[in-house]
Amino acid sequence: MTRRACDVLLDILRDEGVTHIFGNPGSTEMPLMDALVDAPDLTYVLGLQEATALAMADGWALASGRTGFVNLHAAGGLGNAMGTLVAARASGTPLVVTAGQQDTRHLMTEPWLAGDLVAIAGPVTKWAAEVRRAEDVGPALRRAFALAATPPAGPVFLSLPMDVLDQPLAAPAPPRSALARTGPSPDAGLLARRLAGHDPDRVAILMADDLPAEAAAGLVALAEAGGYPVFGSQVGARAAFPGDNPWWGGVLRADFAVIRAALEGMEAVVVAGGRAFIAYPYRDVRPLPETAALYHVAATPVAIGREFPADLALVGDIGATLAAAAAALAPAVDPARRAARATARAADRARHRATLAGAIRADAALPLAPDAAVLAVLEAMPAGALIANDTAATFGRVSDLIAAAPGRYFFARGGVLGCALPAAVGAAFSIPAPVFALLGDGGAMYSPQALWSAARYRRQVIAVVFNNRRYDVLQRVARDLGCANALAGRFVGMAVDDPPVDFQALAAALGVPAARAGTAAEIGAAIAAALARGGPTLVEIPIR
Repeated sequence: MTRRACDVLLDILRDEGVTHIFGNPGSTEMPLMDALVDAPDLTYVLGLQEATALAMADGWALASGRTGFVNLHAAGGLGNAMGTLVAARASGTPLVVTAGQQDTRHLMTEPWLAGDLVAIAGPVTKWAAEVRRAEDVGPALRRAFALAATPPAGPVFLSLPMDVLDQPLAAPAPPRSALARTGPSPDAGLLARRLAGHDPDRVAILMADDLPAEAAAGLVALAEAGGYPVFGSQVGARAAFPGDNPWWGGVLRADFAVIRAALEGMEAVVVAGGRAFIAYPYRDVRPLPETAALYHVAATPVAIGREFPADLALVGDIGATLAAAAAALAPAVDPARRAARATARAADRARHRATLAGAIRADAALPLAPDAAVLAVLEAMPAGALIANDTAATFGRVSDLIAAAPGRYFFARGGVLGCALPAAVGAAFSIPAPVFALLGDGGAMYSPQALWSAARYRRQVIAVVFNNRRYDVLQRVARDLGCANALAGRFVGMAVDDPPVDFQALAAALGVPAARAGTAAEIGAAIAAALARGGPTLVEIPIR
């Protein structure tokens, strides 16, 4: 039976596990929009700007563990989405990004809305191509989905001319390639033997910034088998170790001196994932002590040796490799000593968290300090909530109290503001739990259109805006570097106070109820009301 190429496209989306198409349509996307009229099983999620649409697809992909699909409008729409595309590449999000292209029959004349989409997308995607025949739509899409999910995961791009999608096609959708699942590294036993030769009190595990949630079981197994603390990066894209596990050592600030201090005296450091030594700004410090052996477990050879030469490098499924190493290591560790160390570690960790929380709560002066405001939000969150974060308000002492769960915490790893709010909305389409977007006032203004999408589709997204009316993290960097604007006390272009942004009115204009909360009690009440309401809510919290 003859069908259109766009019908084959929808068949492939269904087969690849896509349930939601995120986009902002234009005239070049009409063939796809027409095909969706008779596809009630596929939900089209409208974003009011392309950056919002792409970030929603990013959040859906991260929360669901599947490859997301987004459709943008021509060269201008792709350009609008470029910032969030950069963020998706940095975070290693599996995405198939498409954009409508002008009719191929007059592309040579450079018509209105046309552009070299492949050249625009190429530098920030794993693969970019333009489909010129209906017969190539299916194979190109299958290749795109395979590449997006293959480690290192990331976005790919396809330009889809509108006339190609409308062309008749007799062939059915091609099947998926049978991709063999990567197993553990055959050297997992060797890693276990190396670790068994070290003092367990002088071994640490560093969680790289790109670890998927499914690696968590292997990480936990190795940490518990050897009794090793696990550290993450403050700007890591996702959580892959449970924050309530006693072997969680917390996040390390993106500062080589801080990382060096945490690892000083270690005999061995295990890096799990692509990149674990992350710093901003530059500091002339070697984060890995010269006397520490480096054991690197990665999903792809591309990561090996990128930061430091490895004394032992293992390539394979990260979670499976760590689990195999843990199984081989366990018999070499005295069980009584392991149990005693675990008990002591759990008690120390509990005391530390209680003491830290008490110290933060003790500073109740208004407006609240960032640590106190964030802690009040964390204590009001229900179990199982997902956090999408892009605010530096979480970078203080309170960062050690964020009990992030694998698959339930994401950070704007690419440093692109405006991703967390739409990502939270996208995530809310894939999980039944409430989703919290933790935002600074500056970052909240990059993609406030996401509030409208949350309202339209009645997603339970709670946007928490920590408002200090300035780009505080930038001012702190200026102070740390001794910049002229900091020394003069005149921060050029770093204030958002004249006029102040009226977040209550902004939320109302986009159909979202809002509240302002100044004290810890008010924050708890505002979040309780938001949870009871069921739909989206914006909670604004003034902070110092």
